[in-house]
Amino acid sequence: MKLRLGVFLTLIWHCVTYQTDENGIPVFTSKAEMIETMNEVTAEDANQMKTIIVLAYGNDKCEKHVESMGMRQVMFEMVTHSEEEFGVTGLAAAFLKDKDFGKSHSLKHCPHLILYRNGRPIVYDGDNLHLRFNREDIGHWISSNLKSHVEHLSDETFEHLTQASTGSTTGDWMIWLHKSTCSDLTAVWEALASRLKYSKVVGEVDITLNPKTAERFSLTECQSILLFRHGKRYTYTGDAFDVHALANFAEVSYKNFEYKIVKPPLSPFDEKVEQLTNWLKTSEYGLITLIAVSSLLFSGILFLVCQESQQMANTAEKKDK
Repeated sequence: MKLRLGVFLTLIWHCVTYQTDENGIPVFTSKAEMIETMNEVTAEDANQMKTIIVLAYGNDKCEKHVESMGMRQVMFEMVTHSEEEFGVTGLAAAFLKDKDFGKSHSLKHCPHLILYRNGRPIVYDGDNLHLRFNREDIGHWISSNLKSHVEHLSDETFEHLTQASTGSTTGDWMIWLHKSTCSDLTAVWEALASRLKYSKVVGEVDITLNPKTAERFSLTECQSILLFRHGKRYTYTGDAFDVHALANFAEVSYKNFEYKIVKPPLSPFDEKVEQLTNWLKTSEYGLITLIAVSSLLFSGILFLVCQESQQMANTAEKKDK
């Protein structure tokens, strides 16, 4: 069935028509469709669509599990009572049946519970969601993660905030450095930041927009995960990208990885010297320029030597007279 939800409880998916379940909660068949609807509603009212809880499942077997566990009803009750029970106002809910969603977000088990805050997702990493779908646990998780715990860094702020080369006062940093076109690890990374918020600082750098940071650490991959600890840099090379595996690396298994000493960032003068050196190495005119400059320097030095010799000879001649 299709239904408009302009006045349905606290749900705020108004003015948009879409499929719904028996409780009136939207059911989408692709992430793109869901995001498009979010954007349409937000465009109409910037105060809407701030917080959305999404239950995602990718196949019929998982959907049957959602039904048998009564997850739809729990979602309905959470949205209905979110303000009085969890202090969360304006919470909306949606269901997403998209077989590619889990893979695109580096998620494993089905179903997936995702919280969108101003469009930025975080995945629920509580234990055994497929066995225990507890309203109180999920409500506490939502209220604890209404704001992101990830620090966004840039070329200008990286060293100042992390103090990576000195390992001084800001503690350990776990940083995801990625290009804009990489696979989306955002939901997992947000969950990692939430889990480690009392022991590590979890950061993120878009190296497409911040190429100096990528160059500083010689990053050539689409994405890299680095742990900075006591002036050392550990690179995660594991195959698993779930919250548990990344948290284990940050807290324990980093000791089994090789590390490099973090060098201070280049000064503006050093950057210019390095740029010139790289240009001389790579440019087709680099060798010619190097030969020309070297010739000029040699000629200048030779001229000065000859001039000095001539002055010395003249001085000696005067003394003889």
